[in-house]
Amino acid sequence: MGVIWIGYTTLYRNGGAEIERSAQTLARQRRAEGAAVVIDRIESKRDFVRAVQACDAIDELHFLGHSGMYGPMFRTTAVPEQFSPHEWRELEIPFSACATATFHACRTGRWFAAFFANTFRIPAFGYHWYTTFSARRDRFVPPKRQGDLYLIGCKGKKSHGLLGSLAKYTGHALAEPLRRFDPVADSADDGSYDAVAELYAKVFTDIRVRRSEWRWLESHLPNGRLDVLDIGCGSGALLRQLAPRIKSGVGVDASQAMVAIAKRESADLACLRFERVDGPVLPLADNSVDLVTSLLSFRYLDWDPLMAEVVRVLRPGGRLLVVDMVTAPVTAADVPQLIGDKLKTWLSDRQNPRYRQARAQLVAHPGWAKMLSYNPIRAQHELVWYLESRFPGRKVERLNLGLNARVLAFDSGPIDAEWIAPQSYP
Repeated sequence: MGVIWIGYTTLYRNGGAEIERSAQTLARQRRAEGAAVVIDRIESKRDFVRAVQACDAIDELHFLGHSGMYGPMFRTTAVPEQFSPHEWRELEIPFSACATATFHACRTGRWFAAFFANTFRIPAFGYHWYTTFSARRDRFVPPKRQGDLYLIGCKGKKSHGLLGSLAKYTGHALAEPLRRFDPVADSADDGSYDAVAELYAKVFTDIRVRRSEWRWLESHLPNGRLDVLDIGCGSGALLRQLAPRIKSGVGVDASQAMVAIAKRESADLACLRFERVDGPVLPLADNSVDLVTSLLSFRYLDWDPLMAEVVRVLRPGGRLLVVDMVTAPVTAADVPQLIGDKLKTWLSDRQNPRYRQARAQLVAHPGWAKMLSYNPIRAQHELVWYLESRFPGRKVERLNLGLNARVLAFDSGPIDAEWIAPQSYP
């Protein structure tokens, strides 16, 4: 007979006292049903590992707290911590034969619960919408100072604007049912770019069509001829554009089809080589490159494990340049830049009809939507808090805005040879 394990966080963002109270409500009610319950306050990845591995067998795992697109968030926003997909796959959790996992945290039903179910081969539950505290489980009722408290999924202002907020505070907002995800049978479809690799390569025959991104990268390149590593290299377009200015370039990508195209298109450039990688391990020697780049791929990567590898392969004083797309709501202050960026995009599309047509073919292909379902976009605060906490004093820059997404850029500056990632696990 296993236990019901309940873990909760209090530090990452606001609402720590309410999260603890909700966890205690869940524990008390399950104990009243006769269940054996273990409840732990979890503030880091290391806390999580120690707590679950202290159990002999877990029938139900419950996590209450905050979450990003790739799962629970720990520590604080000043130094955020999150298991990467690779770390989840490497983690051993003593689940019983009939175990389930429930994540009482926002957006866990969009990608993470399905990933967790497939990784640990058990049913997993999560919420699609954002979460809130309520005095009732079935609908939103403003919490009282005492009594039971629940962490529920609920439509509100953040997800549904003013109408959502009105429905919530007039008592018409029902709790979102937890979404169940069962393990799926193994298939050859790995969610990579393989199915759309040729179409993607046609879109970015010339990487300079991403004008603001290319200008930023060009302006942040260190002086001199460099040894460069490009992570998530795709079809190799960035390294080919940089080839006249570098000593050597290595591109790595998880997609075998992308790597094959990169090799084909770069066959006449002896200074470039491309390799497929599986997991956060880089096929380079220690202190072997001056610059690491990641263009529109960082959101897919195993951040902490990969960051340790990046620092390993960089020479002392080397740099990391990241350009990536994230989601964030548009504010009133954003409108002038939004209008300007939309106009620039429209003009660029008119000047590059082949790019526009190739992009339309790419996004219309069913393999594109499939790939995105395996690789969700990150929220702006996830990327900003992560990078700025790992490199204090360095700031993320905003390059351009869209209605639902924006492009950010980050220059780590010279990285000291003794730099150590501020993480608790492994």
